[in-house]
Amino acid sequence: MQRVSLLWTLAYSAARVGVGIHDAFFNAAAGFFLASYGLPNWAIGFLANERSFLGSLLQPVAGALSDRIRTPTGRRKPFLLLAAPVVLGFLILMGRPDTWLMVLIFILGPLFVGLAVTAYEVLLPDSVVPEQRGTVNGVARAMGFVGGMGLLLVAFRFWQQRPEAVFLLVALSLAAGFLLTGLAIREPTPPAEPSSEPGTRNPEPETRNYLRGLLALREATKYVASYFLFWFGIGGITPFITRFGAEELGIPQNETFLLLLAVFVTTLLAAAPAGWLGDRHGKKLVTSWGLLAFALLIVVGSQVQSKEQALLVLALAGFAQAVPTVLAYPLFTELVPSRRMGELTGFSAMLWSLAQPLGATAFGALADVTGTLRTVLLGGGLALLASWLVLQTVRTAPVGSADLPAAAARDV
Repeated sequence: MQRVSLLWTLAYSAARVGVGIHDAFFNAAAGFFLASYGLPNWAIGFLANERSFLGSLLQPVAGALSDRIRTPTGRRKPFLLLAAPVVLGFLILMGRPDTWLMVLIFILGPLFVGLAVTAYEVLLPDSVVPEQRGTVNGVARAMGFVGGMGLLLVAFRFWQQRPEAVFLLVALSLAAGFLLTGLAIREPTPPAEPSSEPGTRNPEPETRNYLRGLLALREATKYVASYFLFWFGIGGITPFITRFGAEELGIPQNETFLLLLAVFVTTLLAAAPAGWLGDRHGKKLVTSWGLLAFALLIVVGSQVQSKEQALLVLALAGFAQAVPTVLAYPLFTELVPSRRMGELTGFSAMLWSLAQPLGATAFGALADVTGTLRTVLLGGGLALLASWLVLQTVRTAPVGSADLPAAAARDV
């Protein structure tokens, strides 16, 4: 790993632009599209999520494979090709296919994106020194939000008359983003495999020993639990924001995209500064303040009564959201040993990805029971507060200490 240039950062961020456009589609337009098929809220919540329930179970496998394979192009970059089937899926959705095919695409698309992103994100700790990761990830996330803003503007202009333009934008951006990153980024030489001494193998069953090794990383385990609650709340909220505006506030469908645009604009403005502040003043400290503010704003937002109030609260929430979003992965990389970064990234991503469709399904069912989408925002805000409480129990070590031999990492 090394200090990287602005050009490297921009090349790395290209794939994040495509992912940002993909995620913005699921957050903003997917709910309306699925509702047009007559699906209930719980099913819309499950499907209108950029994270795949099924794919999350495979992310540790993808991460572990990317730690171990060796190809002429590198360990991580072959997984970027998994974005190709997603491009095809969005081209099919342009023609409004039958329900069974639509549901299949909504299930498989996020699966492939999740596996590609697992390997893509590990390029960051592979290539960038710890003290620069927050800043680089902040720039990448900012560019992702720029892409998401572009999707929202296109949806605002064309969704009601030419929705196929929105699907075409997602397909083209994913193809171009992952292709540019794959061609422009050169992976560093992977570290040598650690040697094993004869007779030192733990006699316990492999699975039990593996799980014990994971749990021995106590601070990382608590951190993953905190962010499970974070993504449970976020996953429960995002598929319903635009429909909240339409059904609870009476805003026309195309104008509801402006609600998410307000979030994206302020998150964009705060993304790079959040990464810089985390590198300078401590990632956990900065994350804690941002997460607390975000949780309280979402709770308040559940009670807004007008479009103007919603725009104000969501704009403020975007500033706060940028902090835990940008610093989540850089902080995680400082809590785990680098030689298993891909595998542990996949394992944590599995849990965080499971949280999002679970939250969306649970809060969607809650909306079905209560008859209002306000309970979705209230439940999400409470989940974020619980995430903040768990985060306070995490102890962080000096930068780079996760790579030192330690009892906590010995069996992992």
